[in-house]
Amino acid sequence: MKDLVMVLGVGGCLLLWAGAAVAKPTVQLHCSKTSCQYTEEIGPLGTKTYEGYCDGTGNTKVTEFNSHMYCHAVKGLTCAGPAWQFMGTHPFWSCTCTNWNTTHEAHIDIDISCPAPS
Repeated sequence: MKDLVMVLGVGGCLLLWAGAAVAKPTVQLHCSKTSCQYTEEIGPLGTKTYEGYCDGTGNTKVTEFNSHMYCHAVKGLTCAGPAWQFMGTHPFWSCTCTNWNTTHEAHIDIDISCPAPS
């Protein structure tokens, strides 16, 4: 019986850990100029998704051709994207980055370029 309790306890911990590892926080970065730069932090073995929004463009429609987002990966960090997302009325760029270092956080530079306001 004691072994069964131990197996269930360890299994429960593994399920909680796996669930936490799957969760990917999303960080929204809003740019109200033609160019914005951000430095973000990802903890050890962390994954974050960054969404880049162009705000303050007036009547200029934001498209994948007049805007862009760069996620600069550094050693120990990988990034997928950027990908153009168009959900609803507010389009955005998205990239997902993972810090593979087991002990130190990583800092990622993100650049967003937006069209000039009309």
